[in-house]
Amino acid sequence: MNKIFLSFVFCFLSIAVASAQSATYHLPKTALKISVLVEKKSYTPGRLSEYANRFLKKNVEQETFDHYRIINQDIELYAIPDSSRIFEAKMENKLNITSFSLTEDNILLGINAEGKGPKYKEPFVPAPKPEPLDPYKFLSQEIVSTGSKLKMAELCANEIFDIRESINELTRGQADYMPKDGLQLEIMLKNLSTQEKAIRQFFEGVITTDTIEHIIIYVPEKEKQKEILYRFSSHFGMVDTDDLSGEPYYAIVEDLHSMPEYINEPGKKASKDETGIWISLPGKVRFSLANSEKTIKTLEFSASQFGEIENLNDPLFSKKVKTTLLLHPYNGGIEKIESVQIK
Repeated sequence: MNKIFLSFVFCFLSIAVASAQSATYHLPKTALKISVLVEKKSYTPGRLSEYANRFLKKNVEQETFDHYRIINQDIELYAIPDSSRIFEAKMENKLNITSFSLTEDNILLGINAEGKGPKYKEPFVPAPKPEPLDPYKFLSQEIVSTGSKLKMAELCANEIFDIRESINELTRGQADYMPKDGLQLEIMLKNLSTQEKAIRQFFEGVITTDTIEHIIIYVPEKEKQKEILYRFSSHFGMVDTDDLSGEPYYAIVEDLHSMPEYINEPGKKASKDETGIWISLPGKVRFSLANSEKTIKTLEFSASQFGEIENLNDPLFSKKVKTTLLLHPYNGGIEKIESVQIK
């Protein structure tokens, strides 16, 4: 029994030591997080909308409809693990490596230093909606109990005109019962305006407004002249890229053919199979978001998939130096590297 228990403990400790001496990590693939903020207005006709022109001299829509418009578009860098660039770094005796810093999805951030992961903007939170008005709360018993829509429309219109007359009398100081001070006047005018607005809903209908954030993760892989990113319709909002009811919005990707220099010793080549630390040498890219009329947003950035990779083995992590390395969280390139000679 004791031998079995000791064997189990020995195996467990062996696995723990092995995992502590190596780290399997990804290099990041640079993506873009595109936020499209869309406003949706929904119209519902009022119960008495057919009488709006007759009693209020106002033409209103008789059918429900939705209307969408884009109010903002934003682009920020985003990182995903590159499944084609997975490496295992080992804390071998010949290397002065004591720790690895990784993100939750195993993207390498630093060696012998605590790296900082990507930071993204907070998701959009719409403002609280005001409580909808209930016009029936402001109607007399006579109006509520009438069985004729025409009669109800006439009485509601009269009520609206009476409220407007009361507002005019108050603002001119001609009301029979004037408030004692400015605060009371303000409260009375506000209450009367609320009543008028609520009753007008019977004729004019109700418009509700919602703001929706749509998130698109786009990974540029190569140069693109015009790739449809999404389509947008004022009648339906965001639609599928093959839905011709929507206006196309394009992704344009330009490879600027620029990347940082190698930092290993000149002429030294490392095999991809040897133990070492692999980092990105990201290439510069220009991304544009456009529609058929104009360019809306342009962003220049460094992307790992438009560059190359390099092995940072000896002499950067030899026993003679203490090297700390921080990598860019979005493209895997070197953000900061410091080496101190060990005496």
